[in-house]
Amino acid sequence: MKDKILSMIALITIFVPMTVVFFWKPDNPNATALLIGYFIFIALSFCYTLILFMKKHLRNTNTKIALGVNSLYLAGILILVILPRIL
Repeated sequence: MKDKILSMIALITIFVPMTVVFFWKPDNPNATALLIGYFIFIALSFCYTLILFMKKHLRNTNTKIALGVNSLYLAGILILVILPRIL
């Protein structure tokens, strides 16, 4: 039962970053701070799911989906936001 709750928490965290479309406006001066907050949440959610997967050996469908989606979120942020600023 405990493992099921932990994996459901991981699965729910993949839907939180989708709420950025309701709050983010390009002309808002706080837009950068908002996106940084979402990036921090995505990174923490990815680390949480990775800990569940690697340390607790929790390899059910919810954890796998959460790990895959959080990986895509992080890869998208790195490719679209961070790498263009570095290069």
